[in-house]
Amino acid sequence: MKESYQPLGSRGRARRGRLFQRRTIVGSAGAAVGLSGAAYAAYRSAPGFWRNFYDDLGRPVLAPKQIPDPSTWPDHGLHAAWIGHSTVLLKLDGVTVLTDPIFSDHAGIHVGVLAVGVKRVVRAALDTTALPLIDVILLSHAHMDHMDLPSLRRLESAATVVVAAKHTTDLIRTPRYRNAHELAWGEQVRLGPLTVKATEVRHWGARMRVDTYRGYNGYVLDAGRYSVLVAGDTAYTEAFRSLRRSRPYDLVIMPIGAYNPWISNHCNPEQAWKMATDAGFNRFMPVHHQTFPLSSEPFEEPIERLLTAAGSELDAVALRGIGEEVHIL
Repeated sequence: MKESYQPLGSRGRARRGRLFQRRTIVGSAGAAVGLSGAAYAAYRSAPGFWRNFYDDLGRPVLAPKQIPDPSTWPDHGLHAAWIGHSTVLLKLDGVTVLTDPIFSDHAGIHVGVLAVGVKRVVRAALDTTALPLIDVILLSHAHMDHMDLPSLRRLESAATVVVAAKHTTDLIRTPRYRNAHELAWGEQVRLGPLTVKATEVRHWGARMRVDTYRGYNGYVLDAGRYSVLVAGDTAYTEAFRSLRRSRPYDLVIMPIGAYNPWISNHCNPEQAWKMATDAGFNRFMPVHHQTFPLSSEPFEEPIERLLTAAGSELDAVALRGIGEEVHIL
């Protein structure tokens, strides 16, 4: 039986104050920002966000400590690099997949050269110009830190297929891609040697707060010898138990940050490890941290808590920082 979850902020918004206003711009901001009258109204409704916005204007975006080099990856094996936030570049026996691409310095609304939203702490480990040709773009849901429209415009290609959640591809220019597929939980699509199946997660999909009909997915990728579980964005759920197989996933990509105070929509590191364990895995890639200040936990806390949760299985944690790579042959 599918569980039902309320979108973030349906109750108790006033108590959450400035942090809520900061998160709102990322996941569900109003489209009228950028017009003078609406901007004033937006300031009155979210002064905490705007104070943070102005403070961020002069803050530099830090360079990642490592830069991956996908040009060296062979066409056999499973290769992955964490580009930042939930953006991961994958290569499965020659098939390239990019998850939730965001290369912009801000996650939010882009009106011409103006960007209104949360500013990155660490720059993307690669620019779009340094990427190989992408076969499949995987979009988990429509939130602005996962479906970044400027990034998707830069990635448009007649050779690239988009796979997204139900009722979300209207936001992108689908004719400029080879094809676009919307999947509901349990549905799958075959793309050459790669099968993509949408899986249940516990989150919400609205981009503008009112469009609650939009879907949200995790994904299972199967490419012959290799399988990858991409959790997208999720709070703790027992749904991952149903994904367990006789053979563990070669790689599980799980979010571990933005849980304080958003635990009802984002899992903490211990819960992420538990869900991955429920599904079964060989290597664990932690994402959705160290990139955007979406919540109040300290910057290094998610990875520190994850490593503690891993305990004696520390070697199963595939990487720790943005720009790092993992190779499974």
